[in-house]
Amino acid sequence: MQKALSRRVELKHSRAALRTIQQAVETVTHSIQQLKLLRRHLHRGHRKALWALHAARHHSLTDTDIKRVEDMVLGYAQVADWPATMRQRHPHEHLARPLSDTESSVLASVAGSALTVAAGALTVCEQLDNWYGGLAVTAAVSARLAQPRVTEEAHKRRANKLMLRLEQLCANDQINWAFVAAAGRSGAVRPPPQRTTLH
Repeated sequence: MQKALSRRVELKHSRAALRTIQQAVETVTHSIQQLKLLRRHLHRGHRKALWALHAARHHSLTDTDIKRVEDMVLGYAQVADWPATMRQRHPHEHLARPLSDTESSVLASVAGSALTVAAGALTVCEQLDNWYGGLAVTAAVSARLAQPRVTEEAHKRRANKLMLRLEQLCANDQINWAFVAAAGRSGAVRPPPQRTTLH
């Protein structure tokens, strides 16, 4: 009776450990998918904001507004390491027309707002990398810690397949950087020296 009870408990624990691994694989998969999708949208938003910035700053702004805009652009260009072609201002002939002081000021504000969006898009993208990268790394560690607790042979076969899939996901270009960075900080992040293979 006691042996049967112990067997049921062991089976239950093995199944629970397998579920931990399954959840980890799903979490890393989701992190990769979300990063790919969100990066694409943010990079598109960054490009559109830069387009709005350049369109606004290439108008015939007043000297005061030109200085205000170009000082902002210079500061950001140095941080973002813009090439010289992007740093330079070349008024566009098709935008050339007399502007009132108010219109010039508003267009300068458009340029400033667009620059804020362009810089913000990159900041948000970096933050999302950190969030999803951290989530994927800790999920993978939870799977590696759970694997030795999978004791049933049927569960082990499934766990081995899942761990192989996990290692493939961790090597994905969207998320691999997070594992490389974390491996230097914690040995638990590093994959085991002998990788599981399927026969």
